[in-house]
Parts: sequence; structure tokens; C-alpha cells
Amino acid sequence: MKKKNITKTTIAGTLICTVFAVLFFGFINVYDINRPPIYLITLGFAGSLSLALFRQKKLRDVIYMNILIYILFAIVSTLLYPITAFILLIYFSALLCALFIYVKYFDRKLSQIKLVRPLVLASTVGLFYIAANFLHGLIFINHFTKAFLLANLPIGFLLGLGIGIGEEISDRI
Repeated sequence: MKKKNITKTTIAGTLICTVFAVLFFGFINVYDINRPPIYLITLGFAGSLSLALFRQKKLRDVIYMNILIYILFAIVSTLLYPITAFILLIYFSALLCALFIYVKYFDRKLSQIKLVRPLVLASTVGLFYIAANFLHGLIFINHFTKAFLLANLPIGFLLGLGIGIGEEISDRI
């Protein structure tokens, strides 16, 4: 994968995540900093870039780029709400772990079944988002229910699906 493919994967994944955010949450809710759908766009960008770099086996670049992206997101979110930077770290880490697991165990094995790869990535990110939501609940919420645990599953699933479809589009172009 060349630099051109990294750019195509990043742009395609970010655009698909943005389209999903607008379709499922509405145009006004997507750009509200206080609501989770903004993560579809911000983490869609970071996830698409990370997936392209993971597939190219550039772990060092993945680490450097994600530290830089996280610091940028943390500065912007901390200006609004100081605690948001730590919550963002939880979900950011969940996304990166899910992408690493996907590339390591599923990407090459599912290379013949192209239509299944975005669904596997979406499921992986969704499961890691449940774990991140559990951690978020343990740290910040005194009493949470099963409904809270599954609250961010749709966002994680759409995030993974958007990144996966963006990956497939960039592979086909």
C-alpha cells in the first residue's frame, strides 16, 4: 500500500463515517460537541488513517500519528469540558485495539470474502465499544445499567462499518 492508498483509505473512511453520522443522527446532532455522534467523524478519521497504516505494517507510524491526533482532539475537547479528554482516551484506545485485532487476525483471512470484512470490522469495534463503555461506567458513573453498557454499541458498529466500507472502496479504486 502506497501513500496514495493511505490517503484514499483515510478520505473514504472519513466520508462514509460522516454520511452514516448524518443519516442516523441528523445533521444538527452530528456537529454538536456535547453528543457522541461527533465521534463518528473524529474517530472515523483517526480510525481510517490507523487502519491504512496498520495494513501497511507501520506500527511506529500508527503510534506517532495517533498520539498526535489524540493530543489535538484532547486539546479541543478539554477547552469545552476537561473530563472529556480522558473519556475520549478510553474510546480512542478501544478503537485502536479493535483495529489492531482486526488487521492481525481477520484482514488477510477474509481477503477472498470482500463483503464480509466491513461487517467483521464493525462487530469488532462494536464489541470493544461495549468494553470501553463498561470502563467508562466503572470510572465515572456510580450506578449504571445494562442499557448504559449497550448505549454506544450503535456508534461503535457504525464507526467500524464506515471505516470498513471506506477501506473496501479504496481497495477497489
